[in-house]
Amino acid sequence: MLVYATTDDLTAWGVAPVPANATALLRSASVLVRRATLTASYATDSAGAPAVPTTAAAFRDATCAQVAAWAAADVDPAAGGVQLQAAPTKAQALGTARVEYDTAAAASVTAMTARTQAATRLCQEALLILADAGLVTAATGTRG
Repeated sequence: MLVYATTDDLTAWGVAPVPANATALLRSASVLVRRATLTASYATDSAGAPAVPTTAAAFRDATCAQVAAWAAADVDPAAGGVQLQAAPTKAQALGTARVEYDTAAAASVTAMTARTQAATRLCQEALLILADAGLVTAATGTRG
């Protein structure tokens, strides 16, 4: 399986601290990048990795952007949508430090749906990086 970025690439991208599960996140992000670029035409090396440096950089950057998005949102793609540690926040206050959670079923379903989508789809930044390289169209995630 091709993995398009390393933990050093994540550090250079600005992901700090690098998540403990960075290797798994990089692998999962690489799968999404590969799936989004299945119909793209680009030169590859004998292992199937992009051979042209600018194309390889787009794959690397899109992979890093995806991992950064997951890290920022505390999303683990291995868990899919089943990763709500707590109910979504409904309200918060600074004075007296009050936090109110939305325990309504609709809020939980909405949050779970959003987390499932975040775990299984490329983030907008990764798609735009691939689109700028001519590897996908930004709107659909497929080559146009």
